[in-house]
Amino acid sequence: MTCTVKVAKGTIQLPAGVQLPDGAEVELTIPDAVTQPLALHESAELRGKLAAWEEDWNAPGMEAYDRP
Repeated sequence: MTCTVKVAKGTIQLPAGVQLPDGAEVELTIPDAVTQPLALHESAELRGKLAAWEEDWNAPGMEAYDRP
């Protein structure tokens, strides 16, 4: 099972209806961006790479891929 949850006050909550038995092992992956913010040169490089996608990203109909 895979799910995406948000952190609130340093804790995560499982989605409604998901129950795990006591002692169940859960693997948690913490993205590097959370533990180590991008350096200025890294963020500038990333912006440059993503700029090539701007026209496609803003094309009509792409709002269908936006998450609430």
